[in-house]
Amino acid sequence: MIDLHHDLLSIMYYCYKKNDYSFLDKWIKNFHDGNVSGLIANLYYMSLDEMERELGSRNFDVIEMFQRSIEMFQKYLPNEKVVFSIEGCDYINDISELERLYDLGLRNILLVWNCPNKYGSGNRGDYGLTDLGKEFLIKAIDLGISLDLSHMNKKTFYDTIDLIREQQSLGKEVKVIASHSNCYEICHHERNLDDDQIKALGSVGGLLGIVAYSVFTRDSDNHENLKDAYLEHITRAVSLLGIDHVCVSSDDMEFYKALFDENFGDMIFDYSSIKKEMTNLLKKRFTDLEIDKLLYQNIFNKLDFNISIGKGEKV
Repeated sequence: MIDLHHDLLSIMYYCYKKNDYSFLDKWIKNFHDGNVSGLIANLYYMSLDEMERELGSRNFDVIEMFQRSIEMFQKYLPNEKVVFSIEGCDYINDISELERLYDLGLRNILLVWNCPNKYGSGNRGDYGLTDLGKEFLIKAIDLGISLDLSHMNKKTFYDTIDLIREQQSLGKEVKVIASHSNCYEICHHERNLDDDQIKALGSVGGLLGIVAYSVFTRDSDNHENLKDAYLEHITRAVSLLGIDHVCVSSDDMEFYKALFDENFGDMIFDYSSIKKEMTNLLKKRFTDLEIDKLLYQNIFNKLDFNISIGKGEKV
């Protein structure tokens, strides 16, 4: 399967900073053809206070963090299918830094995390896409970077949809996903997308990644039958978008327990056997061909997993 959202670049950077690779050494064994064989590997940025708590400093360099994480990925997983991503563009100073990150391998961005920033707002903010944000996204589109709409508040989400439509009307190819968002009508979490948002995503050719994380799957704290609830999200998304526009993602937060001794919720699948568990679940509703689309083919049709970095270096 292809995991549409995993914070693997952040995990690698934290292991590097701690000079402790024990969690990574154990976790990396999950990558093989019989389980997870590709992913969008994400480096996230939160509020300054939250970044300071994790890094021990309020001063950090996005370029350095991204470059170090990429180097570690190439060391640990030199032949894996990957799209490198940044979540929360708060600390990317300007378009020139975006171009530099592109040269280093960046191919997907989430403009915002939960907080508002100079480009737009996550669900902790109340304004939409700023003029600087519009300029930033247009540059990303021109570079061929995919736009990931997860984490946006509704104003920023719909402003971005409008911008994407404008750019498509100019004949530009725009790669659009919402990598880790579930169906709001099933689970009323502010990070999930309602039916109108999901349809709007589909109207611009976007993909929706249904995330296997308990807090986005059920309203209650009762975590029994989470797999069945996850299947309901998949089914609803397919009914709204069609089978060609739905994918799967983990947003696997087990690393937070190991690295920071915090627990934000239960994962629905054991990552060491996630493909087998997910396949068995999907067989209740979908054909083998449809399962292949959900687990692999849809994302391959949308994003390029064979990117070049800088002067032709292959990831």
